[in-house]
Amino acid sequence: MSQAWIVALSACLAFAACGPSESKAPAAVAETAVDEQLEALVPELVDAIQAKQPVFVMDHVGEAFKDERGLDYFGVRSVVESYAFRDEEVGARLESVAITPIEADKQRVVARVAFALGQRIAADKALPPGAVTYAFDLVFEKHDARWRAVAGSYRRE
Repeated sequence: MSQAWIVALSACLAFAACGPSESKAPAAVAETAVDEQLEALVPELVDAIQAKQPVFVMDHVGEAFKDERGLDYFGVRSVVESYAFRDEEVGARLESVAITPIEADKQRVVARVAFALGQRIAADKALPPGAVTYAFDLVFEKHDARWRAVAGSYRRE
C-alpha cells in the first residue's frame, strides 16, 4: 500500500460517506439548503489532516461508516492515526468542493483534495512534485448537531 494512497484514504475517511448519486433530486431536496455548518466543516477536516489532529477528524466519522471497498470506522481511525503520529509532514489542500442536500440532515459532498508527504501544501502555490489528487464522493449525516461521514467512495485522479 503506497503512502500517498494511505494519506488520501485518511482524507476520504475524514470527509465521510458517499451514497449513490441521483440524476434527479426529489422535490423535498430542492427545498433543503446546503448546511452552513457542513460547508465550514469540509475545509476544517482537510486542515485537520495537515495539522495531524486525528481526534477532530474521527469526531466527524460515524461509527457505522463503511466505504464501497469495505473500509470501516476502525480502519479509517487506524489510517488517520498512522499519519497523525508520524514525524513526517503530511500536506493536504482542498482543491474544490460541492455540497448537495439529499434530504433533511443528509448531504452529499463531492470534493477534490491534494496530498503530499514530507511537506505542507500552501494555498497559493503549485502542487509539489509527488503530490497526488483524489476525488471524493461522500454523504454526511447530521447526528446530535454534528455532521458525520457514514459511507464513501474515492478515486485517484
